[in-house]
Amino acid sequence: MKIVLNLPFNGCPPNPAFVSQEAIMGLCATAEEAGFGGVSLTEHPAPSEAWRQAGGHDALDPFVGLAFAAAATKKIRLFTYLIVLPYRNPFLAAKSAASLDALSNGRLELGLGAGYLKSEFFALGVKFEERNELFDESIKVMKMAWTGEPVTYDGRHFSAKGVTSQPRPAQRNPHPPLWIGGNSQMAQRRVAEQAQGWLAMPSTPDQAKNRRSVALQTLKDMEAVINGIKAHAKSIGRKEPFSVMYPLGGGHSGDETPAGQVAFCKSLSELGVNWASFHTHADTLAGLKDEIKRAGDELISKLPK
Repeated sequence: MKIVLNLPFNGCPPNPAFVSQEAIMGLCATAEEAGFGGVSLTEHPAPSEAWRQAGGHDALDPFVGLAFAAAATKKIRLFTYLIVLPYRNPFLAAKSAASLDALSNGRLELGLGAGYLKSEFFALGVKFEERNELFDESIKVMKMAWTGEPVTYDGRHFSAKGVTSQPRPAQRNPHPPLWIGGNSQMAQRRVAEQAQGWLAMPSTPDQAKNRRSVALQTLKDMEAVINGIKAHAKSIGRKEPFSVMYPLGGGHSGDETPAGQVAFCKSLSELGVNWASFHTHADTLAGLKDEIKRAGDELISKLPK
């Protein structure tokens, strides 16, 4: 199992000490040295103040932040965890992803979600009711754009006539890995049909209702969803395996001591989970780097390779 470091944007407003070239590059370099397999950034380009004050969080633009992460590292994977795909024209999304993948020598892991914050959709001029149709359309168009060949496609809100997108991503087998976030039946189908990974979203029944998804609280819940994705993959003739990521901390993993997290990761691994994400809690750069180093010594070094 590999561990992803969620870069420290978990509240609002963001800690000024973390919003700098030196902070992002230094944390990512420390994470790579400690044995982390990836780093991640999410996004919220236009969150409402009501949502922020009710427990939301601010975020960097993930493609910009991960470009700094790429510049400070050599091997670590770069996760958008996740971008809300309906917010963007698919050609713009494809260009951002291809640019980051090319400049990082093929290290992008593109995590995608359909979104759930109505206020953010309204602020960005996107119809919330169209999010699922826009999501599926965007995946189709991005894959076409990444071929580097001319694309002609009449979308819901655009018309492309012989559009060519270069440079192509570095990963061409056939494109950067796609990860689908969410627990709903629709998300599960998308993982089986269109993606290389599933980003599990632990949630209580109340949180699931707010996110328009299903609750995910226990290992049995995880096993049920993984088996559901496998069953659908088999029904459509898919033979390729898919990756799974689950977040540590936040009460999701029970015993959050280092030994408890190691044990929990091993239990997840038995279900087919091969990535876990790790949150830091310190409020200084020095404290964050210490947490990262301890995680390398007490968690990552103890996990099966």
